[in-house]
Amino acid sequence: MKILGSNPRKLHYKLTLKFAPFFIIISAMMYMYLTNKYEDEVVELFRYKSKAISKYFEQMPRPFSEWKSEDREKVRDLIYVNEAAYIVLEDSNEILIDAVNLIYAEKKFYLILDKPGDISLDKTIYKVAIPITINKVTVGRLYVGFNSLEIATALQTKYSLASLFSLAVLVVGLIFTYFLSSISFKPIKKLISALESSHEDKSRAILKEFKNDEVGMLAQKIDAILQESDESYYMVENLNRKLQESYRGNINELDIVIKQRKEAEKVLRKSEEQFELLFENAPIGMVIISRDGIIINVNESFCRNVGYEMDGIMGLPIKRLFDWGDFGLLSADKLMNMLSNLDIECTLIKKNGTKIDAVVKSNTLYNENDEPTKFIMQVLDISDIKNAQKELMTALEKAKESDRLKSAFLAQMSHEIRTPLNVILTSVPILADDIGDEDEDIKTILSSVGSAGRRLHRTIDMILSMSAIQSGNYNPEFETFDLITEIKNLTEEFRSMTEEKGLKLLFNSHASTTEITADKYTVNQIFQNLIGNSIKYTREGKITVLIENGEKNCLVVKVCDTGIGLSEEYIKKMFIPFSQEDVGHKREYEGNGLGLALVKEYVEINNATISVKSEKNKGSVFSVTFQNAYAVVSSKGIENLSGG
Repeated sequence: MKILGSNPRKLHYKLTLKFAPFFIIISAMMYMYLTNKYEDEVVELFRYKSKAISKYFEQMPRPFSEWKSEDREKVRDLIYVNEAAYIVLEDSNEILIDAVNLIYAEKKFYLILDKPGDISLDKTIYKVAIPITINKVTVGRLYVGFNSLEIATALQTKYSLASLFSLAVLVVGLIFTYFLSSISFKPIKKLISALESSHEDKSRAILKEFKNDEVGMLAQKIDAILQESDESYYMVENLNRKLQESYRGNINELDIVIKQRKEAEKVLRKSEEQFELLFENAPIGMVIISRDGIIINVNESFCRNVGYEMDGIMGLPIKRLFDWGDFGLLSADKLMNMLSNLDIECTLIKKNGTKIDAVVKSNTLYNENDEPTKFIMQVLDISDIKNAQKELMTALEKAKESDRLKSAFLAQMSHEIRTPLNVILTSVPILADDIGDEDEDIKTILSSVGSAGRRLHRTIDMILSMSAIQSGNYNPEFETFDLITEIKNLTEEFRSMTEEKGLKLLFNSHASTTEITADKYTVNQIFQNLIGNSIKYTREGKITVLIENGEKNCLVVKVCDTGIGLSEEYIKKMFIPFSQEDVGHKREYEGNGLGLALVKEYVEINNATISVKSEKNKGSVFSVTFQNAYAVVSSKGIENLSGG
């Protein structure tokens, strides 16, 4: 029962080595914890001092540009109190305002910090850069340097002690593991010595001496296995005799297997014939290529595509037929790698030199050992599809040009209509004054003419505006202005109209800052349309214009009415040009369906958003959200804030 090549100490050493990474990790974690703790103590000291200095500047009663001599004297006193080596103060435009020991600060490269607090390379200075914030606005930047040589030296000493402590933990852990594993493996060594004994009876006696523990149970199992192995030996002898007897019967079964294999070969030959038939009669080009890129078989469709006879194309390199740029320079290995899984659109060169567009897809064929032997490639001529695409692109360009000409024609014709219409509208009041109250019928006719002319004038104005936007001819002029002033003045213009209908017109503002940067003309047009629509579609009640603060520094203008309201179906398409909820010649309210479409375009020009809440016969609320003028930090910084 001799166990050759056994070494009972190997597992003992392996266990010790396996525990070594654990103790290394523990030692590293202890080292990192101690060093981080020491660093945090130093950083906290300097952070407290830098906070004290920055708080002083944030509470200054005067801006930097109005500093006096006593302010600078206080800064110098601040240095000595906090034991700072230098102080450099810059405004938000990175312009130097004041400094103490500037030459020393520049020598220590005070502007270069890898992180907010950093000790210089020579360990003499701890550098800090702190933003100065007043009323939540950054007005400058403060650079402070503290003498750190003594602290850095003390910190290095602590690092050394921490490393020694971590190393001691590692060594003690390995020694402890070594002795623990030595004690644990003593029973196993005894078990191995029992198995190596040359006397089977002595070996069995040693196995029975083990205590009733895990190793004792293992010894009992081994003893039982040895007994079973003896019994198995006799069983194997009996099985060998039976196997010889059954050998003759298995010969008949082998004959059956051979017949089944022959049947499988017949099925394989039939499958190959079907593949050959499919290959030759496929409607798309198919070609079989060797591993070195040589054509070894093609079908009729491929020959028609490239204009070759079948005999003339055999043996040609496949790369000769394709215009793939650097494809012809590829090595044999790279060529095989490309052909193994190819799926691209490329140019195919025919025998006469003409080129056609084709979609090419290839796959690899393998032998019984899963080794690549050749490639099968499918080629589909898409020249007709490409030509159709080009014709479609040409038609699309023509459609775009027609649309541009339509917009230009519409703008020109609308202008030609508006010019004589202005003459008619200015003439109607003059004629009415000349006639006076003598002829009521003519006065009624002139009033109808004036009303129809104004309606036509509004329609033409909307058509011109929509045409200008769609053709890209409108250039907005963005400026910063007070939204509350514009909306309030615009509301007053509609007051007489609401009084004629017996409606109330209310204006209110709850916004703290109402300046926006937008195109003033289109903003006015947005609310002229919204307020005008509210008045037109409200029979009784009130129209309320409200300005309030929105989320994320936004301003929201709401136009609320108690009018006829909108249906949910119409809200989905209300911003489409020429769309109206009430259609037909007998509709109750006039309009061309361009007003809200223009509002949508004007809102997008000003980078704003619009939303609608409405309920039939209860009223509507149109909400337009603008970005506050100070939502985006400009290059002026503090000036914008003070100006607001």
